[in-house]
Amino acid sequence: MAATVREAIRELMEQTMATMDAVLQASDRELAMPSSHGCAQGKDVWTLITNDIDHEKIHTAQVLEARYESRMTASPMERLVAEWLAERARFIGSLIGLTDEQFNRDTAPGQWTYRVVAKHVLAVEQDSLKTMAADHLARAAGGDPSR
Repeated sequence: MAATVREAIRELMEQTMATMDAVLQASDRELAMPSSHGCAQGKDVWTLITNDIDHEKIHTAQVLEARYESRMTASPMERLVAEWLAERARFIGSLIGLTDEQFNRDTAPGQWTYRVVAKHVLAVEQDSLKTMAADHLARAAGGDPSR
């Protein structure tokens, strides 16, 4: 594991992509197949993967409790980024399982396609970041970014 928090987060994010790719390559039928991994508890792939999910939840609680007990509360900006990241994961999760054809179909008759929705989410985010950077520069130069 990386020695810095930022590097560790990057490593976890990269592994998330690799894990998602590996799991999505498996078929639904494989979930019922026996697994030789100890965490499958002598059961199937479904048990193995759900155990991994539960395992991560347990350790998330461990980190949150340790931070609470140590009074290492996240700053407002850190909390905001953490909540945004969780929401991004939910959005990505809502796209998982769509075929490319479905991704390019309307979400409802006459509505945006799933792809357009995803593009919109990114465009709004990028515009917000661009505005934040411009406002920051304006304040640093002594200007009023609200004008």
